[in-house]
Amino acid sequence: MKLNLKARDWHNWVSVILVVPMLLVGMTALFLAHKKALGLGEIDITGAAGWLPGYGQTPVKQPKAEVRASLALPDGSRWIGTQNGLYRVADGASSAAVELGQTQVNALVAAPWGIVAAAKNGVWVLGRDGWRKARPGEAWNASLEPDGGVAVAIKDQGLVVSRNGAKWQPEASVRQALAHLSAETKGAERVTLGRLVMDLHTGKALFGKAAEWIWIDLLGATWVFLGFTGLYLWWRSQAKRRDAARGRLMAEAAHG
Repeated sequence: MKLNLKARDWHNWVSVILVVPMLLVGMTALFLAHKKALGLGEIDITGAAGWLPGYGQTPVKQPKAEVRASLALPDGSRWIGTQNGLYRVADGASSAAVELGQTQVNALVAAPWGIVAAAKNGVWVLGRDGWRKARPGEAWNASLEPDGGVAVAIKDQGLVVSRNGAKWQPEASVRQALAHLSAETKGAERVTLGRLVMDLHTGKALFGKAAEWIWIDLLGATWVFLGFTGLYLWWRSQAKRRDAARGRLMAEAAHG
């Protein structure tokens, strides 16, 4: 068989090959723009991802336990918060707090009314029936107040305080102080060329952080549209060539 590919043929075949990564980039961009809303980070597909070359037989390697927080108790046991779960260590053995799963634990505090864990997926309180989530949000730090309450710093919420583990409310004095500080230090935000390039790439410079998904959706949809239409046009051209070749063969057979 003689291989005689013209420049247009090379263009067509290379385009067909490259349309696969184009579609992957476009479709994954759409999902990433709404990752939090769709809860993609909570969907475990470890068993289904083993066929991908980048994962091999072990799609997700078990990370090494890295201590992020520690709390020693009077009975000699200790709670250990790690980047992938909370564990109780006693008599040389450890047991996991299954309620928290493998979420990262950033701080541990013992209050008169219970133990509090500041975790990446919320504030947890240890009660008689085990651990329960007392407040949602990414908790960064926790500290014991002089009156026996616990203060926890939560992303996008600020400092919240509880004196019984059930009711959590913002610390008004801290909020007022931060508002006053922000007013005093208000000024133009520094923008470097590197940041501008990145923000143009993500769409933040055009739509703002809260609406940058519009830019990502637009680009992702464009890539998907171009990918599918490119495949369709390629398929049509191949079908026309096939039909034309078949027609010529039938004509030659009729005249032969």
